Amino acid sequence: MSNFCENENIKRLEASDQVFTIQLDQTTGIAGLSTLLIIVRYIHETAAQEDMLIFKSLPTRPTADIVNSYFKKHDISWDLCHQVCTDGATAMLGKLNGVVARMKQNNYHT
Repeated sequence: MSNFCENENIKRLEASDQVFTIQLDQTTGIAGLSTLLIIVRYIHETAAQEDMLIFKSLPTRPTADIVNSYFKKHDISWDLCHQVCTDGATAMLGKLNGVVARMKQNNYHT
C-alpha cells in the first residue's frame, strides 16, 4: 500500500505544472534515531492535496542531499517548489549548515 501511495504522489508531482510546497520535520526518537518527514502540498485536478512524500530514517548524510537525491531520482522539479516550511530548528534553518541554507547554496530553487 505504501509503495502505491508514494508512486501515486510522485506521478502527480511529475505530471503537474503547478507549484507545490514542502514541509520538513526532522526528529530524534527515544532510541536516538533521526527520522525525516516531508509533507507535500499541491493542487491535483481542482482540489488542494496534502500527502506524506518521505518518511525515512536518516543516516549521517545531510538532509538537504537526501531530499535533493529523492527529487532527482523521481524527476521532481525544484523549479516548481514554491516554498519550504520547517519547524524552525537550527538543523533546518542554520545559516551555513541548515537544510534550507544548503538547498539555497546548491541552487535547488527554494
